[in-house]
Amino acid sequence: MDQMSKSTGPRGVPGDIAPKLREMNTLNDGVLKDTRALYVPILKTLSRAGIKVEKDIAYGSDPQRHLLDIHTPEKQPTNAPVVVFFHGGGLIAGNKNDVGELVYGNVSDFFARNGIIGVNATYRLAPAHKWPAGGEDVGAAVSWVHKNIAKWGGDPNKIFVMGHSAGATHVAQFGLHKALSAEARKGVAGLILTSGGYQIASKAPNAIAYYGEDASKHAERGTLGNVVWDDKIDIFISTAENEPFNFQGGLALLVAELAAKGGRLPRVKYLLDHNHFSQTLSFGTGDPMLADDVLDFVLTTSAKKKS
Repeated sequence: MDQMSKSTGPRGVPGDIAPKLREMNTLNDGVLKDTRALYVPILKTLSRAGIKVEKDIAYGSDPQRHLLDIHTPEKQPTNAPVVVFFHGGGLIAGNKNDVGELVYGNVSDFFARNGIIGVNATYRLAPAHKWPAGGEDVGAAVSWVHKNIAKWGGDPNKIFVMGHSAGATHVAQFGLHKALSAEARKGVAGLILTSGGYQIASKAPNAIAYYGEDASKHAERGTLGNVVWDDKIDIFISTAENEPFNFQGGLALLVAELAAKGGRLPRVKYLLDHNHFSQTLSFGTGDPMLADDVLDFVLTTSAKKKS
């Protein structure tokens, strides 16, 4: 399991962090900086003993953005599940490694520490690369993993695709949008969507940068209204108490559409005390609110799948 660094409060969040998260506004220019200031000192204390990382492996043609890191247990596993993680950044920014490798690398480290292959990937950004580039890049990375991950001890038929914020937006497009290739989903056992944008805010600059200025095309490009749920793929979705309602409401609308299309519910997690950024920053810190549920989802879903 991950390393306990601080005692947790009654909701699971480390006791000295929870009240500070509650004091922050849901999302403004200072929340990312302030949230990182709470978690980065903890992440710096975490040992990477027993974890190997191979960095900047190309999965596509773009030499700066089609790159991934592979985090494995030092003792190579056999037929281990694989979690491919895609960072956020508002569709126009972000990278797989930030604050050195502390931010986002902590997610893949968490999985490697628990006997799972962690893959930390980056992708092309708007406005240079517009819809559906993000979803296509997720598909390209997943296809690469499916073809190659056995070399690192991963099971190519137990791939979980996880994204946070804009990363979750792209993962949802890849895994659920009817326009994206089903062939690229080969080997995918589950999707893990953490506070993604599933509907298009047509006047938001970042949305325009990615989805284009022609609002008449937005309805066909967003995930909501275009869902196809492959019954072989399980889904986990989360949102947080202290983040803007568009993320919470988008989760509710996506769950409703999934239920209507798939005749079943995805697994849903509502994180008390957390905000938009703290969800993934908490991985590896001893905070069980999201990490333990995601780990359970990966392990229980993997147990149902054939290698």
